[in-house]
Amino acid sequence: MVKKMTSLGIHWWMLAVTAVLFGLVAAFVDLKPVVDENFFFSTRDPQLRETKKIEKQFPSQTEVIFAVGSHDISSPRYLSRIQRLTQQLKKIDAVSTVKSLTDGPKNVEDALASPFWHRLLISLDRKSSNVVAFMENKDPEKTIRAFEQVVHELDEKDFRIHIAGPPYVVEMIRRSLAHDFRYFSLTAVVLFGLTMAVMFRSLRVFIGMLATCTSAVLLTLLLQSIFGGRIGILTVNLGTIVFIVALSHLVYMTFNWQTLAGRLGKKSADLAFAALRMTFPASFWSMICASLGFGSLLFVEAKPLRELGFGGVLGSIVAFVCAYLMYLPFLRWAEPHKTKVAEMKPPRKFWSRRYALLSFGVIAVSAGLGFGLTKINIDPSLLDYFKPNQELRDGIEYVDRGGGSNPLKLVVASADGGPLNTDAAYSRMWELQKALEAYKDVGVAISLPTLLAEADRAPFSFFFSYETLMRKMEEPQHARVAKSFVNPEHTEAVFLLRMNETGRDKYRLDVVNDLRAIVHKHGFKTKLVGGIYYLEGRLAQLVSSSLVTGLFWLNALFILIAWVVARSVRGAVAMIVSLTLVPLCMLGGIGWLHVPMDVISAPATNVCIGIAIDSMIHLVFGVRRAQRDGAKGWEAWVAGRREQWRGIVYSDVIFAAGFAIFVLSDFPPTQRFGLVVLGGLIIDILGNLFVLPLLGGAQLKKVKSDA
Repeated sequence: MVKKMTSLGIHWWMLAVTAVLFGLVAAFVDLKPVVDENFFFSTRDPQLRETKKIEKQFPSQTEVIFAVGSHDISSPRYLSRIQRLTQQLKKIDAVSTVKSLTDGPKNVEDALASPFWHRLLISLDRKSSNVVAFMENKDPEKTIRAFEQVVHELDEKDFRIHIAGPPYVVEMIRRSLAHDFRYFSLTAVVLFGLTMAVMFRSLRVFIGMLATCTSAVLLTLLLQSIFGGRIGILTVNLGTIVFIVALSHLVYMTFNWQTLAGRLGKKSADLAFAALRMTFPASFWSMICASLGFGSLLFVEAKPLRELGFGGVLGSIVAFVCAYLMYLPFLRWAEPHKTKVAEMKPPRKFWSRRYALLSFGVIAVSAGLGFGLTKINIDPSLLDYFKPNQELRDGIEYVDRGGGSNPLKLVVASADGGPLNTDAAYSRMWELQKALEAYKDVGVAISLPTLLAEADRAPFSFFFSYETLMRKMEEPQHARVAKSFVNPEHTEAVFLLRMNETGRDKYRLDVVNDLRAIVHKHGFKTKLVGGIYYLEGRLAQLVSSSLVTGLFWLNALFILIAWVVARSVRGAVAMIVSLTLVPLCMLGGIGWLHVPMDVISAPATNVCIGIAIDSMIHLVFGVRRAQRDGAKGWEAWVAGRREQWRGIVYSDVIFAAGFAIFVLSDFPPTQRFGLVVLGGLIIDILGNLFVLPLLGGAQLKKVKSDA
C-alpha cells in the first residue's frame, strides 16, 4: 500500500484529503453566520438574565418601526398611504399587529392629544409618523425580507419610508457578515495565492500551500461544528485567520527550503526534510504562542471573544498539524526557483548596521501613540456599524432623530414598596416620566402613566380608580395591554425608553447609571434593567476588560516563552519590549484617530500580536543557529536577520495582501479590522527587523569589525 501511494505521489493523496474535507464541510457544516439580538451573551450572563426576566414578567413583542416623513402628516393623501402600508404589513405571516395613525387613535388630532399615541406614533418634530409592526420571533430573516418588499413597493419620493428596530439592525449585520464571509474571505485567499505564486514562481509550491492552508481551514470548521460551534459575529473571520496561521508556517519553511538549496543543492533528496527540521522548532513555539494568545480569550466574559478564543486555539493546532503533515510531499515534488521578488537583496552591509536612530524613533513614536489608549472609544454608536450616507444608516438616523432608535427597559418600584395603583403613585410616576424624557440621551418614553393617561381620556373614566383601570386593561378585550407595563401585583412598572444614538457622548452604562439616579431621586428604586441598549453597553465593557485581560495574560505567558526561546535575560527583554510596540501602536493609534473599537474589529490586535510573535521566534531561532555556527553577540543577530528577513517581510506582505481586501467591504467593522491589521503589520516589520536586534545584540560601543 505504501509503495502504491509512493508511486502515485503522496502529494496527490494530500489533494484528495483536501477534496474530502471540502465535501464534508459542504455536507455537514452550517456556514451561515448566526446573529440575533442576544447572540453576544451566554445564557449565564447576569445582564441577559435580567433582560429575559423583564420579558417574562412584562411580556411584549418585538417591534419594527417604519418612520414615514411628510410636510403634512394630517393630509388625506398621506393618511391613505399610511393605511395602505399598515394593511400590507398586517398581511405578513409573522406580524401579529400593526399600529399607525390609521389603526389605533381615532385620527391625527386624537393621536396628537393622546399622552400615549403621540409618543408611540408621532416624531418629536411632528414631521413624520411611525407605523409600528409587532412581530413574533419566527424566521426574522424571512420577515425582514417581506418588510423590505413592502417598502420597495410603497416608497416614493414624497413618501419615504425609513426602517429601524433591533430585528432589522441585527439582520443587516448578519447580511454584512455573510457577504464578507462569502466574497471577501474567498478573495483574500485568492490574493494570498497570487502573491505566493509571484513570490515562489512554482505551480507545485502554490498548489501545496493552497491545499495545506485550505485543509487547515476546512478541518477547523468541521471540528468546530462537531464541538457545537457555529459561525458567529467574530468567528466569521476565523477561516481567514487559520489560513494565515497555516500560511505563516509554510512561508518560513519555503524560504528555508530555498536558502538550504544553495548549500545542499536543488536536487538533494534531503532538501525538503532539512527545511522541515530547520523550521519545526520555531514553528512549534509559534503555535504554542498563538494558542496561548487565543486561549487567553477563553477566560473573558464576552461570549463572542470566548468563541473566537476556542476557534483560534483549535485553528492554531490544526494549522500546525496540517503544515507539517501535508506540505512536505509538495516540497519534495517541487524544485526551488529563483525569482526577482524572492531573491531581492538589500544593499551590501545593510543588515550589519544597527539603525539605532530608526529603532529609538520607533520606540518613541510607540510611546507617544500609547497615550492614545485613554482615548479609545470602546462603546461606539450603533450608527458606527454602518456607512454614512447609505440608506440603512440614513434610516436609523432618521428614526433616531424622531424619538430614539435603541430600546432600553427600566423596571421600577416605589421606594417604600407600596402599590402603584394610587393617585399619589400615579402623580409621582408622571414626574418620573417627565424627568426621564428630559434627559439628553432619551428620545421617547412609554410607560404605565402614559397608558393610564390614555385611559383617563375615555368617557366617564373619572368614575373608576386607577386600580380598576389597570384591571380592565389586563382583560382580553383590551389586548391585555396593561400586562406589558405593570406586574400582576401592581407593585412594579416598566418604562420603555427609546434611546438616542446620535450625539451620544457618554458610555451607555454611564447613561444607565444616570437614569438610575433619576429614578431614585423621584422616590422609586430600579429593580431591573434590560433591553438592547443596556446589553450593548455591557458588551462594550466586556470587550474592553477582555482586551486588557487577554493582553495581560498573553504578555505574562510570553515572558516565560521568550526566556525559553531566547535563553538569555537580554534576549527575553528585547523580545518583550519589541512585542509591546504592537499593541501600543495599534490601540494607541486607534485612540488618537478616534476609530471606534467595536467587538468585530477589536480582535485585530490579537491577530497582529500572533504574527509578530511568529516573526520574532523565527528570527531568534535564526540567531541561535548562527551562535551554534560560532557567531557571537551582534554578529549572530546580523546572521539571523540576514537569514530570516525574507520570511518576516514577505510573510507580512502576503498577509497584508489578504487583509487589504477587507478595506473594500461595505461593513465598517470589517473595514476597521482590515485597516488595524495592516497598521500592525508595519509595526511588526519595524519591531522585529530593527528594534529587536538592536536591543538583543548590539554592543554599547561600536567595534571596528562592525563598521
